[in-house]
Amino acid sequence: GVKLRSPRIGTRMAASRKNACRRGVAQSFPVVKSSRDPRRDFRDSMVEMILENNLSESKEFEELLASYLALNSDEYHELIITVFKQIWIDF
Repeated sequence: GVKLRSPRIGTRMAASRKNACRRGVAQSFPVVKSSRDPRRDFRDSMVEMILENNLSESKEFEELLASYLALNSDEYHELIITVFKQIWIDF
């Protein structure tokens, strides 16, 4: 399956931490998902991460891309990069 990041799970964990000031990609948790439409699922997951974590700087977007590439097998890398490029243009 594909591995997506879930800010909702990360948010719950971060909320319980006393010193959690800002949620981020590093505080979210990967979720393994069986997918019939990986393109849509990667896009939805990335957009959710961007919005939930108020990502706006290039470095934050690069970290997001790196996390998706690190979490998923090589067979999904081209698709992840394609989806990421489209999101980059949209934001």
